[in-house]
Amino acid sequence: MKLKLTAIITSALATLVLFGSSAVAQGIYESGTIGSDVSWPNCNSRITTSAFGIVGVTDGLGYSTNPCLAKEATNYKNLSLYVNTGWDSSSSHINAASPLLCATGDNNCLAYNYGYNAGLYAYNAALSEGVHSSTWWLDVETANTWSSNAIQNQNSLQGEHDALVASGATVVGAYSTTAQWDSVTGGWLNNWPSWGATTWRTAKQAKTYCTGHQFTGGETWLIQYRGKIDQDYAC
Repeated sequence: MKLKLTAIITSALATLVLFGSSAVAQGIYESGTIGSDVSWPNCNSRITTSAFGIVGVTDGLGYSTNPCLAKEATNYKNLSLYVNTGWDSSSSHINAASPLLCATGDNNCLAYNYGYNAGLYAYNAALSEGVHSSTWWLDVETANTWSSNAIQNQNSLQGEHDALVASGATVVGAYSTTAQWDSVTGGWLNNWPSWGATTWRTAKQAKTYCTGHQFTGGETWLIQYRGKIDQDYAC
């Protein structure tokens, strides 16, 4: 169920910007390897070496910054990034003029702009800390600010996706569970790569979710399971 609004504008917005020489092309996960993901709750956690790492750029909500982003990013040679997402029609961050010019009351358009500018905010926050990756994940959880209108939520996510691609990301996927994804997006099948969350405690258990849980319709790249910090099995 791809929206006409986003289909029209994606080609105009998705201009790739190549990173400079200091950037590292990241987010290639070798099947069977184990990584970890951290963000603001882990500022004082001990982080051990792993095959890859995913660091949260935001501080729990959109338009915020993880205070220990740069510190956490230094723990990983193979680094990806993730960003908290949402859509709030009463937010002070709504911009009716950029990147789209929205008519009064057009919440689909406003949601797209909200997501797009949240993506730019996150990208620039990482850039300001000297943190780079070509792979980003959109964290979609029901605990964040969402509308009861799934189409508006889809537009916000599409906007954030497009902003990150326009800024230089080569892969933008979604982190969620099937239940949360369906609740927020109405079961939107956009074929993005997926990173699934579970309550499993071992990599062996997590591996069983590499098939049968493709909530976006795209391939499952990672399955998260619990440890002292969150662990991730590469499918």
